[in-house]
Amino acid sequence: MSAKGQKTTTSGMSWNEALGLMHRLKQDGKHRDYLLICCGCFMGLRIGDLLNIRFNQVLDKEDFLITEQKTGKQRRITIHDTVKDALRFVSGELMKKGRFDNDGYLFANRWGGPLTRCYVNRQLKTIFAHYKIRVQNPSSHTLRKTFGRRVWESDNKNERSLVYLSEIFSHSSLQVTRLYLGITAGTIANVYKSL
Repeated sequence: MSAKGQKTTTSGMSWNEALGLMHRLKQDGKHRDYLLICCGCFMGLRIGDLLNIRFNQVLDKEDFLITEQKTGKQRRITIHDTVKDALRFVSGELMKKGRFDNDGYLFANRWGGPLTRCYVNRQLKTIFAHYKIRVQNPSSHTLRKTFGRRVWESDNKNERSLVYLSEIFSHSSLQVTRLYLGITAGTIANVYKSL
């Protein structure tokens, strides 16, 4: 965590690291953490929006509508098959333990309310350290940046993916999206060199 008013730069994970981490968390029985990493990396939502999702909004659905806390904009999120599988798996595990609540939060605390951003940030630091995932200033933003980098890289670092991401992230310009993803002049120069 940074001091109030101080900016820190958080990096994302490589896509293979993210997928590997999800697999290991699932294997180790850390189901809530597995679902958090999965939803965070595949949905690209801010943590406040992610923590307010309830099972009845997403379980066995193709997509869902969310009103972003920061912008007040409504967004339709398509649910990736990997997330659908994770949701079914985790809800099934909760049912076995008698702790599933269809109206409950995906990431509920012991009293049934949503986890806090601070708790998630501490938990992610612990997870990344335990599984030896190297990210700069790990936080909930790491998941959103992992999503953004994956979209950009899977489109061969094409400018059009930055347009999509700018819209998804509600950024004011493509330059803001470039800065957010850590796309520097050096990164762009390397694109030209790789031709």
